[in-house]
Amino acid sequence: MVTFTHKPFAELTLMELHDLMWLRNEVFVFHQKITAEPEVDGKDPEAVHVMGVTEDGRMVATARVFLAGEVAKVGRVAVHQDLHRTGLGTALMEHVHTVIGERPAALSAQAYLRGWYTRLGWVAQGEEYDEADIPHVYMTRP
Repeated sequence: MVTFTHKPFAELTLMELHDLMWLRNEVFVFHQKITAEPEVDGKDPEAVHVMGVTEDGRMVATARVFLAGEVAKVGRVAVHQDLHRTGLGTALMEHVHTVIGERPAALSAQAYLRGWYTRLGWVAQGEEYDEADIPHVYMTRP
């Protein structure tokens, strides 16, 4: 069982911050080998952080949401690779949707996940582009 919560950066405990940075590093740097852009980009203090934690306290899913401005921005969506294809990513994004509410939102999705995001109500906009040497597509949620 995974429980989802969300907090602004200033309310994260040191352990939560450690765990979400560890998970993002594990997913993006170690597993996906993304090194073209820094994982720690200085934007975390501006975000609300969504966290999925198991009953034994292990963080297994995270995302960050920027709520300033008219369009919410979603990024750093990460699920531990051992739990891919279990429905955890969908549960994570459902919690992200509750954080966003009814406002419009945007994200830069890895292109291979376009169909999954589409099933969650996101709409691809424009052509694919490279971000950190990985094909991405800009998507919106009206």
